[in-house]
Amino acid sequence: MGALGFGIFLAVLLFWAVGAHNRLVRLRSEVVRQWSSVDAVWLRLLVRLQGGLAARQALASEGETQDLQQLQIICDELLEALTQARLQPLDEDSQKQVVSQHLKLVAEIRLMQQTAPQAIRPDLDIALNRMRQTLPAALIPYHVAVLAYNEALSMRPASWLGRRLKFKPAIRMDLSLSTS
Repeated sequence: MGALGFGIFLAVLLFWAVGAHNRLVRLRSEVVRQWSSVDAVWLRLLVRLQGGLAARQALASEGETQDLQQLQIICDELLEALTQARLQPLDEDSQKQVVSQHLKLVAEIRLMQQTAPQAIRPDLDIALNRMRQTLPAALIPYHVAVLAYNEALSMRPASWLGRRLKFKPAIRMDLSLSTS
């Protein structure tokens, strides 16, 4: 009788572990899927911004071209950070790099709004407005998925299983337009 009870206990434990593992994997993949939506929004924004920059550079004077090239370099750095975040989903360092490059781009655009020639300023305003309108909406489902995943990962006894499987919590990403 004791062996039967122990066998039932092991079977229940095994079924729980498989179910908990599947839930964590499903929630983790949902975070990655939602991040891909944010990534797609960023790529669209950067393609538009870089296209506008290329057109402006063709018409700009040499001094204006240098400012626009600096903005182009920052866009390229953000693209590289997005690529790293895509290749290493849920990697904290990659995600922090995306946030850092985002803030750097916003700060550069704001600086150029003050110093750039009048002809370029409307394009910069449009770029910031597009970011303001599209990024927060894309981040809502991502943050919901992050919250569900992190809550599942912190629950006991699933937290024990998550540590054994080396599942790390996902981070919320602040892609606001503030520079502070």
